[in-house]
Amino acid sequence: MAVVFRGTAESLSIVGNDATTQNLFVIENGFKSRVNVIINRLTFGCDSLVALTSVQNIVRTCRCTAVSGGVTLHKASFDTTQTSDANVVFRSQNNEVALITATAGDTLWAQLAGRMHTAVEQQNAERDSERIAERNLMPFTSSSTNLTVRPGEALLVKVFASAAASNAQNSTNYTVRCSWAEDSIDTFAISGTVTLGGSPLDGAKVMVIEADDTALTNAYLHEVKTTAGGGLWASTIRAGKVGAAFVQYESGGAYYTAPGSPYLMQ
Repeated sequence: MAVVFRGTAESLSIVGNDATTQNLFVIENGFKSRVNVIINRLTFGCDSLVALTSVQNIVRTCRCTAVSGGVTLHKASFDTTQTSDANVVFRSQNNEVALITATAGDTLWAQLAGRMHTAVEQQNAERDSERIAERNLMPFTSSSTNLTVRPGEALLVKVFASAAASNAQNSTNYTVRCSWAEDSIDTFAISGTVTLGGSPLDGAKVMVIEADDTALTNAYLHEVKTTAGGGLWASTIRAGKVGAAFVQYESGGAYYTAPGSPYLMQ
């Protein structure tokens, strides 16, 4: 395995939602991904516009499932020769226009958003420690204990407030920032030649399926390849997974299929 991309993403400016919970930001590594996402840094900013009249809220980093909504964020590259896996997606709430829906799981880290009961008691970069200024959303890790988001997994940054007044729309703004690396996953190659009447056939569609096992647990369509150069096609399957390939071809209104090639394993 090797690092194939390093980059950063930042949320939009998000206002509070006058509620006790709010989904701010999601890091999603799709099932089709060919990388593990290694989180190097995950932080947030909270701009309190008025003095609080209730207890400050907490921002948590959680595992999550069933993610949808929000807006997709730009992924900025540290090295312009590298390209992020298209299945690695960062989402941000866009206030009332695009809300994030997700089911929160285990909490990995929690941090007070800040505190400004009065102007005198405000905590900020000038008056408090680096711990408050940074507002980390993940534990400090070493190279041997990386916070990893594997294919099919996601992380959620979520606000939890003891009272809606702690997360008032007219008094709180949030931003979330992430830097990460993508570590390539081992794969094995599959390939073949499509023929019709014994002759190589270009333009046929080969549907490549990937699954956890031969019972096709968690099966999904990995990609569709079009044969070229003499009926040739090629793809990859993640190490430890099972592949299958099925062919369809249309010519002049006539449709052709071929027996599938299931259980392609390393």
